[in-house]
Amino acid sequence: MLLFVEDFVVRTASSQAHFAKAGAQPETSAAVVPAMLRRRLTPLGKLALSAIAELRPKENESMIFASSWGDLSRSFALLESLCSSSEMSPAGFALSVHNAIAATAAIWLKNRRAHKAVCGAKTTASAGLVECSLALRQAPSVLLVRYEPSMPEVWQSPDAVECSDEPAVWAMRLVAKKTSETIFSFDLSSLSDLSAKEDKSGSIASEISFFLGNDQTYVDADGKRGWLWRKA
Repeated sequence: MLLFVEDFVVRTASSQAHFAKAGAQPETSAAVVPAMLRRRLTPLGKLALSAIAELRPKENESMIFASSWGDLSRSFALLESLCSSSEMSPAGFALSVHNAIAATAAIWLKNRRAHKAVCGAKTTASAGLVECSLALRQAPSVLLVRYEPSMPEVWQSPDAVECSDEPAVWAMRLVAKKTSETIFSFDLSSLSDLSAKEDKSGSIASEISFFLGNDQTYVDADGKRGWLWRKA
């Protein structure tokens, strides 16, 4: 499936990048989010919503959110509280669900269109892209917001390849057809030969490197299923 990108944003705690159609003047922080909602956000949530702000969402634009671990810092804080005092914050619990960032974004944007929050382990990004392709059958554009937290030190493991050293987000606006405002395109195809699996597959840092670097292909696989990304 061929995917066309009009806007592309990368946000981490220490850096940012934005590629958009000529003349775009993006927002650069979560300050555009009302303070009452902004107080609900963790650093990862603020990065995600600031990336959305940079894309300047259209009214009721379709949105897909993709994360393997979600806003993990909330879950970790809840478990720490449970272990130390046997108590848990009801508000913290409510905001720890996998689609909490997506729901907060929808409230902020007053977007009543149904959104999706997907998780596919090492192939989470590809799962999000597939959902976007399906959404584009009924909508002219869709926003994909891909984010991962940093793993708490006591939970760090070589198996948690999706996480990076710091919270990271990339987001893009995908459109149904190529136009004069398309900044790049890439093809997504399923892999039958999974022996091509890369060691860095599933890493959000590797995904960002593919989009920003010179590599023409990227393999997103987990040993059972796989996708090949190829720049067009």
